[in-house]
Amino acid sequence: MRRAGPRLVLALGLVLGVATLAYQSLTQAGKFAIDFQVYYYAARASLAGDAMYAASPPAFPAFGYVYPPVTVVAFYPFALVDDWLVSFALFAALKLVAGIALALLLVRTVERFGPSLSRVDEVLVGGYVLLSIHSVVPQFYGETNLPLAFALAVGFVALERGDEGRSGVAFGLAALVKVFPAGVGLWLLRRRSWRAVGAAVATGGGLLALGVPLFGLDVTRTWLFDAVLPRLRHDAFAGGLAPEATYFTLRRPLSVLGVDPSLLPVFAAVMLAPVVAYCYRDLRTPTDRLVGAYVTLVAVLLFFPTYFVYFPLLFFPLVPLLYLLEGRARRLFLAGALVTDLPLTLGSVRRFLDLVSAPTGVRPPVLAAAEPVFTLGTPLLWGCLLTLAGCVCHVRRTADAPEPSGTAEGRPSGLDRR
Repeated sequence: MRRAGPRLVLALGLVLGVATLAYQSLTQAGKFAIDFQVYYYAARASLAGDAMYAASPPAFPAFGYVYPPVTVVAFYPFALVDDWLVSFALFAALKLVAGIALALLLVRTVERFGPSLSRVDEVLVGGYVLLSIHSVVPQFYGETNLPLAFALAVGFVALERGDEGRSGVAFGLAALVKVFPAGVGLWLLRRRSWRAVGAAVATGGGLLALGVPLFGLDVTRTWLFDAVLPRLRHDAFAGGLAPEATYFTLRRPLSVLGVDPSLLPVFAAVMLAPVVAYCYRDLRTPTDRLVGAYVTLVAVLLFFPTYFVYFPLLFFPLVPLLYLLEGRARRLFLAGALVTDLPLTLGSVRRFLDLVSAPTGVRPPVLAAAEPVFTLGTPLLWGCLLTLAGCVCHVRRTADAPEPSGTAEGRPSGLDRR
């Protein structure tokens, strides 16, 4: 029975992912690999000596490159292939490798700190990583989130094993691409992993600075002012975030409650900080540390105006915690993870009504009931909050427990030495 809950979460995510992939392939074929095309044409422009941030795919002229200048070098090999579809196939193959490696890390982490997994569980974990509802959408668009999720997992695993240098490099690379993973620095500070902090800063900051001599200061300035700062503006939240928006940030319900948009980051931080601090108080066991890592990532995602396609960044430690938590904490966490398998928006409700050809008398009342619900929040937001509640329950349950021999923070346990 202990495995029924995790299997349900993983299986539901997998089934809905396959269905979503089929639906997108039939109805949104024109958007296939839209993000990869952005990377591809930016890299080709850069190789040709043109402005990478002014380049855009011919089919999507409104989309442009938003990553730091030096990251475009990683896409140069793909840009050397004249046909972007062939190049995308190569890119997809590399992401497949990253996904398989991530799934192996998840399985090994569960077995290192908890029960051995059956072949059914291993297949479900692999399927969840590669084809779940959270994976197929960014995969369909050609996003980089799966390799970044693997980098974060490598960082957490290396830190647990005492390899702070490798951990910092992995975290630094992830933060270089998406910026907001730099929030993991809070976890490194809590662990007092100074070498990891130094390696992360040197990796991310050094590569960012390398873009200046390689591409020029003007290009770096363009990235900062045209690609980064506009994404931090609060205009979309003024007067309440639109129910059709795909954000799953904590700023959504705050904006509906009439909070000044400029104060949304402050209120979000005030609400999230106590949860993070509480889950940081005791890190004696591997599960305690997985909980601390998880609340760090969730807090980062909920603090920023984050899109649902970033959810794969939570795969580690979310999947191990499905198997390792116990009692009420386990039930809350499983319930939250199950809700996150339904990343619905008001737009997806409309599309579903169109798909099933809902009768004229059904559509208006359904949308009238759904609009205020999705204005306040989305299932992805509520699911993440439920998992945080599970983490808090775990910390509360274990806070007064006697310290197991050899598992104090900073000393490897027998499990840690496996």
